[in-house]
Amino acid sequence: MSKTIIQQVLLVLTGVGLVLALYFFGDTKTRPVVEAKGPMQGGEMPSKTSTMSFDKLLELAIGTLTKEQKDSVALLRQLADKSSATEKVKSLENLGNLWARTHNLIVSAHYFEEAAKLDSTKENWKTAADYYFLGFQNTGDSSAKLFAGKRSFECYAVAWRFDTTDTKLKVLEAVSLIDGIGNVMSGVLLLKEVEKTDPDNELMNVTLGRLSIVSGQYPKAITRLERTIKLYPKNTEAHFHLGEAYRATGKKEDAIKMFEKCKELEKSPSFQKQLDEYINQIKN
Repeated sequence: MSKTIIQQVLLVLTGVGLVLALYFFGDTKTRPVVEAKGPMQGGEMPSKTSTMSFDKLLELAIGTLTKEQKDSVALLRQLADKSSATEKVKSLENLGNLWARTHNLIVSAHYFEEAAKLDSTKENWKTAADYYFLGFQNTGDSSAKLFAGKRSFECYAVAWRFDTTDTKLKVLEAVSLIDGIGNVMSGVLLLKEVEKTDPDNELMNVTLGRLSIVSGQYPKAITRLERTIKLYPKNTEAHFHLGEAYRATGKKEDAIKMFEKCKELEKSPSFQKQLDEYINQIKN
């Protein structure tokens, strides 16, 4: 269920944010556009001491709605409150879908999480986690980012307990720790656990390659990402980060080749514009 739902959510992402979403949730060939708006859109890093309650998030989100959207939300909320135990899950999922269509992904995730608490399955917990994940990737409010990062981590952890062989969930836990909460060390430890049992894991290798670049360990990043591309030649993010590593080490022609390959793999106009800027900077 979660992949189908996620593919219905249209995001305007640029740069690595776009390739992250494409990689984690699949390359959706026809994506409508959800424009970034409201107090929970953007890209700040969270403060680990930031606090945010769901009630506050809900208040902010309601402020972004039209009158018609507010009326629809109120009606679905009433239906959910009055639903029987067996109908409540569907009512909460309907609320989650409605909030997703209004581009308030963190609020949407909350209702999918409430549904998962009532119908506790791997897929339902992953759906909630996926929305929290997309929410913290695209929020401009640092407190909202931390809130969603923590919930993303917790929901992926619950989903993983249904299937401890699913290493992708474990890696998404790690990315939630690293990018959502800012706890890089704990996230890396989780990634290293995955590496012991699944050394060819695509997401794990791309994430560790990206972190090697952030820490300035370019040779290590290049080795890991070159190998990853051999295994997964259509991974846009791996090409993007390898291009960054080549650029940082003065391998200009190799960097340009990687960015040109990214343009072949992902046709997003905003992403291609950013890549063209990178390429022109390298050439000049």
